Amino acid sequence: MTRIRRPVTGSAGQPWRLRLFLLASAILAIAWDAGALARRARQGPWRVAVAGDSMAPALRPGDWLLVDPTPARWPRRGTLVVVREPETDLVVVKRVAGRPGDRVAQGGAPSMLLGPTEAWLASDAPGAGIDSRRYGPVDAERLLGRVAWRYGPRRSFGRPL
Repeated sequence: MTRIRRPVTGSAGQPWRLRLFLLASAILAIAWDAGALARRARQGPWRVAVAGDSMAPALRPGDWLLVDPTPARWPRRGTLVVVREPETDLVVVKRVAGRPGDRVAQGGAPSMLLGPTEAWLASDAPGAGIDSRRYGPVDAERLLGRVAWRYGPRRSFGRPL
């Protein structure tokens, strides 16, 4: 006895289209995510030349720094970071003095609790430079990167930060 197959027609009879759509959607989602990772990696490390003396004696004008632009959150205390200054939008190098959730004392003012995405930044040079004592806590969206290495000029190559 020969069995006759009826051709499958209509949207109810074509689950393969749904499977194809779901497979294509999954492939596009993975490609999009991989593309975002590749774009972030392509940004790669970049160079910052120190112009001011607010971070002296650790950094001097003319030092070249290799910056890792990948951190999405604030690094540990004592780490040098590159941020956009809240008041002027200048790119500056500062040291992380307080992380999210820390209590920070401001001179004579009562201590302040930092928010979940805020950090307190400080200059190394006493009295020189503008830091969180002037503009307050800095949000993580202003974080551009973490200073990874000093690579120039030759006299200061690799010197600890």
